[in-house]
Order: sequence, then structure tokens, then C-alpha cells
Amino acid sequence: MKKKEFIITQNALSAKTLRDIEDRILTSLSKHAKIDMILEDDQVINILAESKVTTDDINVRQKESAKEEKNINKIREDFRPVAFRAQTLFFSIVDLALIDPMYQYSLQWFANLYASSIDNS
Repeated sequence: MKKKEFIITQNALSAKTLRDIEDRILTSLSKHAKIDMILEDDQVINILAESKVTTDDINVRQKESAKEEKNINKIREDFRPVAFRAQTLFFSIVDLALIDPMYQYSLQWFANLYASSIDNS
């Protein structure tokens, strides 16, 4: 879960960085009215060069994080049947108390039953 949160945070930071780069480029380009002046300004060329390197790096990281996120989601989906069975077992035990008050069990009993069902599966 922490890894997925980290990936989401990194993707948000990358998106913010890309927006900042776009803003810097647009700001530097808006200072020059003519195209001829843009090519003569070293600052604009440096900003474009830096933005290309940064953008390429961010794109590589986003591709890697997309692969990792797919892997995390696949692993999470593998646990869905276990969660479904645990839910069914838990609510079946809870509903036993509606049949007869004698069937009221403690959480410790449920935890032991759940652990033994996992061990037996």
C-alpha cells in the first residue's frame, strides 16, 4: 500500500513539474514578439534544453511507475477471493446470533477460525 501511495505521489509531483516547465517555456516565449528574437536568446534555448531532459526523465519514470502500479493492482486482485471468503465467513458467524443467542462468539474465536481456515486451504 505504501508503494502505491509513493507512486501516486511521484506521479503528482511529476505532473506539477511538467506544468512548471510548460509555464517557464510559455513565459520565456511570450517575452519575445518575433520568432527571430527567440532563436537569439540563450535563456530560451537553455530552458528548452533543460525541459527536454527533464521531460524525458519524467516520461521514463512514469512508464516505470505505470508498470509497477499494474503489478500492484494485480497482486491486490489476487487477494480479492480471500477477502470475499473471509467476509462470507464473518457475516455467517455474525448472523448465527440471530438464529439463537447461544451462537454469539468472540472476536478471538473468529480470528482463530479464520487462521485455521487459511492454514487448511
